[in-house]
Amino acid sequence: MALTNLTWPNCPVASLLRGIFTGLLAGGIVLTTALPTNSDYDGRPRYSKQEIRRAVLFYAKRYRLDPALLRAVIKVESDFRPHVISRKGAVGLMQLTPDTAATLRVADIHDPIQNIRGGAKQLRHLLRLYDGDVTLALAAYNAGVHRVRGGKIPRIRETRSYVRKVLRYYNRYRVPRHGGKTVDLSPGSTHGPASKARNRERG
Repeated sequence: MALTNLTWPNCPVASLLRGIFTGLLAGGIVLTTALPTNSDYDGRPRYSKQEIRRAVLFYAKRYRLDPALLRAVIKVESDFRPHVISRKGAVGLMQLTPDTAATLRVADIHDPIQNIRGGAKQLRHLLRLYDGDVTLALAAYNAGVHRVRGGKIPRIRETRSYVRKVLRYYNRYRVPRHGGKTVDLSPGSTHGPASKARNRERG
């Protein structure tokens, strides 16, 4: 009986070796098999640049915005990176916060098309709130409505820099008008709703 127990099939050492061999084989299979990455199963919609451009034009028309303005905001907010997330938790092309997205009824804040729709809707709301003044609407988009008071851009360095950048890209993206020249809408210019209001007061 003792000799029988020591034969290879029944030997405890053999069972241990078989277990080690099986484990090594399984490990080798795992290592040689491609593991899915986050991008494989994160479920985020992917769109081509052409689809993004079409969405910008579509929602600009839907919310009565200049497509150049919508493009300029996207450029400054995210540099057209659809899945970027800021340190403050703002998401996507238009850098919507979850609270703002919920207010705008954006079901999936990570979907670039829905993100554009939400941002365009917010811009239209702000332009209506500030009687079409682009500079004030942009300031509110960046700093929040509660900080834009008295018809002035708040004295916040980040917000003032933001407004300048958006207006610079806005003028760059716009279709040339008025004899081949674009209209300068930057703060202090002689164009735009705020300047027209000042001119009316002077007259």
